[in-house]
Amino acid sequence: MTPPPVASGIRGGGAGEQRHRRLDARLATAAFACWCATAAGVWCGAAAAWAIALAAGAGGVCAAAVARRAGHRVEPASRATAGAGGTAWTLAAVLLAACGFAAATAVRAHAVEANPIAGLFGENAHVTVRLDADPRRIGVEVGGGHGPPRVLARGELVSVRAGGRDRAATGAVVVFAPADGWSGLLPGQRVGFYGRVAAPDRRDLTVAAIRARGSPSSVSAPSWMQRVAAGVRSRFAELCSHTLGAREAGLVRGLVLGDTAGMSPQADQQFTTAGLTHLTAVSGSNFALVCGLVLLAVRPLGPRPAAVLTALTVVGFVVLVRPSPSVLRAAAMGLIGLLALVTGRRRQALPALGAAMLALLAWKPALSVDAGFAMSVAATAALVVVAPVWADRLRGRRGASATVQAVVVASAAHLVTIPVVAAISGGVSTVAVVANVLAAPAVAPATIAGAVAAALAGVWPWAAELAVACAGPPAWWLVHVAEWCAGLPWARIAVPDGAAGAVLSGAAIVGVCGWYGSRRFRWCAVVATAAAEAVWLPAHWTGFG
Repeated sequence: MTPPPVASGIRGGGAGEQRHRRLDARLATAAFACWCATAAGVWCGAAAAWAIALAAGAGGVCAAAVARRAGHRVEPASRATAGAGGTAWTLAAVLLAACGFAAATAVRAHAVEANPIAGLFGENAHVTVRLDADPRRIGVEVGGGHGPPRVLARGELVSVRAGGRDRAATGAVVVFAPADGWSGLLPGQRVGFYGRVAAPDRRDLTVAAIRARGSPSSVSAPSWMQRVAAGVRSRFAELCSHTLGAREAGLVRGLVLGDTAGMSPQADQQFTTAGLTHLTAVSGSNFALVCGLVLLAVRPLGPRPAAVLTALTVVGFVVLVRPSPSVLRAAAMGLIGLLALVTGRRRQALPALGAAMLALLAWKPALSVDAGFAMSVAATAALVVVAPVWADRLRGRRGASATVQAVVVASAAHLVTIPVVAAISGGVSTVAVVANVLAAPAVAPATIAGAVAAALAGVWPWAAELAVACAGPPAWWLVHVAEWCAGLPWARIAVPDGAAGAVLSGAAIVGVCGWYGSRRFRWCAVVATAAAEAVWLPAHWTGFG
């Protein structure tokens, strides 16, 4: 998650002005409409996507006709008429944009439904796949015990051969394979293997799920960029393991590169319970820290060279950490900010987020149904829209600025992502705000020191080792914050997973926010929370909880 400045888009005005300046939400509104249209098309198929496109197109044409009749493009008869015309034109633009995205999704959904590989479901075939990401280890249980380690890999179908002839099939596939022979593969490599073709179990424009049998029969050489990135990751992992303790080394690898292979299952569970898993999933905060460090170093060269070098850093960082949905969203946000820097225009966080969403959804519609992408966008939007209002109100009550910012950032990001977290994990962390506030001072030092170590690992080992050692103390603090918060009573509440959990938790949030306007409710909530903590915390600390 990228935490923009809390005051972004909201500034105090002088006498006679509005206290809060309204954010420009037009582009964000269009992006949200396109997101909904794309997700509906991906979930429901090509026919539904065409129906959405027709409905949105008709609505857009009607809104444009209303706007034209209101005379917005000619001299307005009155301020009210001009306002109505402007709203109608905005609605027309939003609906027509949604129409275009729905139509594009319909074309892609039809290609998935008509893919020739559907005729091979249940059969064995020789398949060639170009990997999109590193194979990821998954847990597989066989007969009540744990079977051999397996991996999940995603990629693009290149060729299929079954029954002695080739099939002209392309599209996204997911591969389940033994870890042996697959674990060390890199994105971009073409892998040929034998496997059993089956229908995908998720509606995300995937054309097939393939269960590989044994190791690959052929593997192409990785690109030079991926070889360099793999070398950096390997050297950095070795450096961390030699310099830091096991828990700190695994966390630093996750903070810098999103590589959680060094984290134990126990540590991973603690970070999940404490609501700190976003620290080990490379997203906007990592890009903000790394690009900010590069900008400070190259700032004397001028704005344009600094923007070019920072853009190269963004591209290299994406290759290094792998293009996951959150990384792609954060990279798009960073490139939009660089464009604003070059053109000299002031960057606005909410329009930038809307532009990033539109660009990513146009490039990869499957992101519309990706939970990580949804959490990243929701958290960033909350930090832009919700956090500034909360911070301003709390500052008006003489709250400390730094403390207020830490609390509202953690609270806003956690609040809006609760429904998504509940849907995918079946649980909600009750200590996430406290954990994130306690962790905030240590995140930047650990990440920056680790990034410097990763950059120097291959060229200056002594300096890289020193940088990793500097990342040790803040990493130690983060590990113990996660351990302590996860050990608190009722640190995680179980809720139904899937749509039921999302609806239930979302309704609870809306209800609490609505009741919060009552002073009596606020006092009751404070007293109940204080009473509960007065009983639970001492019991936990003395070993009776």
